[in-house]
Amino acid sequence: MKKLLLIFIGMTLAFGAMNAQSPKSMYKKAKKLLSNYYFNPGENEKNLYEAGDLINQALQDSLMSSERKVWITKGKIFNELANNEVKKKILDPNYKIAYPNAAIEAFDALATAYDKCEKSRHKKEVLKLLQETENHLNNIAAYQFQDKNYSEAFDNFVRTCKAYHLFKDAGKEADSRLADPKLRKEQKLYTGYSAYYGGKKDKAEHFFQELVEGDTDQPFVYEALYNINIEKGNKDEAVKYLDAGRVKFPDDTGLLFAEINYYIKEGKLDVLTDKLKKAIELDPNNVTVYTTLGSVYDQLHTKAFENGDSAKTKEYFDLAMKYFTMATEIDSSNFDAIYSIGALYYNSAANYTKEINKYANDFSAAGTKKYDELKAQMLDMFDKALPYFEKAYSINNQDLGVLQALSEIYARKDMLDKATFYRNKLEEAKAAQGK
Repeated sequence: MKKLLLIFIGMTLAFGAMNAQSPKSMYKKAKKLLSNYYFNPGENEKNLYEAGDLINQALQDSLMSSERKVWITKGKIFNELANNEVKKKILDPNYKIAYPNAAIEAFDALATAYDKCEKSRHKKEVLKLLQETENHLNNIAAYQFQDKNYSEAFDNFVRTCKAYHLFKDAGKEADSRLADPKLRKEQKLYTGYSAYYGGKKDKAEHFFQELVEGDTDQPFVYEALYNINIEKGNKDEAVKYLDAGRVKFPDDTGLLFAEINYYIKEGKLDVLTDKLKKAIELDPNNVTVYTTLGSVYDQLHTKAFENGDSAKTKEYFDLAMKYFTMATEIDSSNFDAIYSIGALYYNSAANYTKEINKYANDFSAAGTKKYDELKAQMLDMFDKALPYFEKAYSINNQDLGVLQALSEIYARKDMLDKATFYRNKLEEAKAAQGK
């Protein structure tokens, strides 16, 4: 009986030893599962996930992690996992990527393997695999970006940039998907965007600075660098990017509003208006400078109204109208100038709406009188805005701002047929523009 018990215990220990796989056996099994997957991907997809778990466990061992071939195997496994994710997303656009780090793990594994390569043929093997990884990183990053998962998008995008540098340092730049300078610049932009909106602004700064040095045509890059440096307390550096952006992209509203807000906070709006007036002196036929200065005064007009300063409200309104009108005198069909005059009247009418609401429930004689007076003034402003929006519509009948304004003005004038017409046009334009 005692002998039988010892035999049983011995069998149990042997069985346990068989199940406690060594790092080397886990590596071998992962390779076998990968081979099975290659042979029949459709039936062996689960094997691929098991292979990923096994190879990660094996690499926790210091001996295994020192082996180039183990890292290469991991790169191959995770390349296939990433490929599966991309294929599922292509077949079903609503598919939610379950393994967003698959391409990341593939790249990190192959980059480690490359560092361990001593022979050129081994390096060539890794670089060949990295070409596949580059595409997976980019595809998954793009899907994450579309879904506004900006942090995850950045983690994938940034490795496409690292992959490019790896190819370049190896003298194989032409083999990288980012060998094209135009595509590389675009990739840096999306990498920076993803970092900026993904809560990694310190990472975004690096890519945006490179884009500025490369003469980017994206005004947001300057705006982002301004914001990043303002948040860091680097005011001088922030203003440097703001000034450079405004010179390069005078029509960009994002930079314009950033500049307006900066000078408002600094109490130096006169610097802004003086700069624009100086620009008019230097280039008197530049319509954009007039509309920009008019926009500054329009913003100041709204701010003065909100502060209850009636004198300044009128002063800034008149100045905005002056420069918008001067712009139309230079170019009578300039859309921005014509639209801006309509918007100036329209926004003034909207300002009256805020005041009207204060008397909406005041049914006293004085309250009713004030309500009627304000309403009449509001409708007068809408009437003045109308011909400018109609003219702007004749120039660009797809502009959403114009269509929105026309539909609302006609609705307030109880001209419901026209209001409906422009509302339908607005919805059609939104659909056509994907908004």
